Amino acid sequence: MPKKLTLKQRIHAGFILAIAFLLVLASNRLNRRNFSTVEHTVNSVFEDRVVAQDYIYRLNNLFHQKEMSLEVSERKDSQLTANDNIGLLLENFAATKLTQDESVHFMLLKENYSELQKLEKVFFVNQELKAAEPIKEMEVLLKKINDNLNRLSEVQLSESLQLTLLSQKSLKMNQLLSMLEVVFLIIIGILFLLIIFHKEKPNTALVKENV
Repeated sequence: MPKKLTLKQRIHAGFILAIAFLLVLASNRLNRRNFSTVEHTVNSVFEDRVVAQDYIYRLNNLFHQKEMSLEVSERKDSQLTANDNIGLLLENFAATKLTQDESVHFMLLKENYSELQKLEKVFFVNQELKAAEPIKEMEVLLKKINDNLNRLSEVQLSESLQLTLLSQKSLKMNQLLSMLEVVFLIIIGILFLLIIFHKEKPNTALVKENV
């Protein structure tokens, strides 16, 4: 190994070290961005999809109870309690992150539910008449609401799949970047050693003069 590096070797060594520094810096920033993406998608799957799916499941149960109550003519106070629970679940669902398609189905759900509430008021006021027309209209609305909930459930599954695929893509990108980083660092290390141990050829003009 030479005791002192020449100016040319120092320049080459500095250039190699600068490349290594930039490589590590760029790789670190990309890894941080990919990990941030994974963290965001994992949180979104739970907060906006798993939780939303639970709301849909509970809403489905409550509306199913309403459908059953039409056959047994449950008391008005039990229906009001169900409406309070439904209203709270709808508010909680609206607080989640909604996609454009999800927003459309959610608006239809609220519209159908609003119409159902109007019919329920008429039905309970004239319950002694056992009016068949409001019951039929409520059954139609409950079927529409059930369809709205099914569509919302399908959106949760679709969005969860997309977020999962995005997380897997980010993790695979991190693995690829790590492999490339190791390969480039090995190449840079080899180049650095070649520069240090490379012996400069003596200047032929100076050799002739000495002779």
